[in-house]
Amino acid sequence: MNKVRLMLFAVVLLALTAALTGYAQAPLSNNMPANGVLGQPKLDTNGVNSGGLSASSMYNAFGVTVDPTTGKLFVADRNNNRVLRFSSSSKLVTGGVAEAVLGQPDFATSSSGTTALKMNTPTRVFVDGSGRLWVSDYGNRRVLRFDNASAKASGAAADGVLGQPDFTTGSSGAATAAKMSRTTGLFVDGSGRLWVGERDNNRVLRFDNAAAKANGADADGVLGQPDFVTSASGTSASVMSAPFGVYVDAAGRLWVAEDGNCRVLRFDNAGSKANGAAADGVLGQPNFTSNTYSTAQDTMGNVRGVWGDAQGRIYLVDEGNSRIVVYNNAAAKANGAKADNVLGQSDFTSSSIADPPTASSFAYPNSMYIDNASNQIWVADAGNNRVLRFDIPLSTVTSVREGSSNEVPRHYALSQNFPNPFNPSTQIIFTLKQSEHATVTVYNLLGQSVATLFDGTATAGQPYVLTFNAANLPSGVYFYTLRSGSLNDSKKMMLIK
Repeated sequence: MNKVRLMLFAVVLLALTAALTGYAQAPLSNNMPANGVLGQPKLDTNGVNSGGLSASSMYNAFGVTVDPTTGKLFVADRNNNRVLRFSSSSKLVTGGVAEAVLGQPDFATSSSGTTALKMNTPTRVFVDGSGRLWVSDYGNRRVLRFDNASAKASGAAADGVLGQPDFTTGSSGAATAAKMSRTTGLFVDGSGRLWVGERDNNRVLRFDNAAAKANGADADGVLGQPDFVTSASGTSASVMSAPFGVYVDAAGRLWVAEDGNCRVLRFDNAGSKANGAAADGVLGQPNFTSNTYSTAQDTMGNVRGVWGDAQGRIYLVDEGNSRIVVYNNAAAKANGAKADNVLGQSDFTSSSIADPPTASSFAYPNSMYIDNASNQIWVADAGNNRVLRFDIPLSTVTSVREGSSNEVPRHYALSQNFPNPFNPSTQIIFTLKQSEHATVTVYNLLGQSVATLFDGTATAGQPYVLTFNAANLPSGVYFYTLRSGSLNDSKKMMLIK
């Protein structure tokens, strides 16, 4: 069907009171239960290793990520000095068995070491859009890179290292552009920049085109310190204290979870920030000079992780209060704004730890990952030696246009793209019930923007037919989001070449 015929079809469809129905994320509910667990046989157990090492047990799960190219799940099993890999099918099974292990030669070994084959208390994992696994090897003060990680055999060697000059050095030293100390959070953005949080040097390092860096290469930028040789902690818009989690959203904003200052900083257009630049926003504290440890809707305990979803929500992993707090449309929030939802606790003033655990409880959670392709939230629940899976609820979105073409529609509409699957182009129709500014953006599985299809004022009741041409993009799942002053809706589509 060509574009003209599709436009006529859309107009007729709306005018004749037809319904455009799709699925969007429903609002999150406080204290919602998990749908599955890894590392434990059931949702109400938390035994350490269940009596010993195995392919289905964990000891302090500190990090979790999904390979966007394969759907395989990776877990940083901190106290077992290893990273577990679960297949895309078995990862959904409660108590599932890992298919491979990195950092150890087998599932029965847990000793630490400083080689290309060994790890020492890994804390975070992230797989970039090319299938490379990056590991924060905390005890060895370095970041390891495993190319084509989903195909690696158990015990395989790392392919690269940053933070140390080689694979056999793990010592600390004075802060430099090439030397790291106690690596924590890490994230690779859509431009190939690697961001690394360093707890002891109180900073975040930036490595441009990180996959092409030689072992031990210098960082290209630093935030949280004025230069590469300063490491003192502080509480201001430009100085950090023990940063842990890092996340870059689709608009290029860097979010930094600070354990020491009990807050999350936001750096807009982070990739172009000068060394030592000030943050543009803060959540968890009322301003840039406060660092109160608290349990409330607008203050935090020790914040260990931060992540975002395709709806513009930001999730803060508040380890100190054994909870995750959620901010809707977070980039637009004022400093010190109140959170909108909480997971792991019944309300914003509770910080209890259930023993035995439940499907809704956490014990010192450390990080999380959102798989936008599968509508799933994964939480590394360290104190319970497990990883929890939450299936994000979906709600039906129905849009009906009634009456004549001059009547303002009662509801907004965001159609499912047509055709779907598609190659290489597809059409998307949207209608608003009131005139206002709107954007329609396409994202890949990492939540990175790949195209903006509409950015302007939409007239109430007028159907807009947009064309998305993906000739230069790889096959896979994409999703598109309609945002305006009154709504936020998203749908999936499949490109098959």
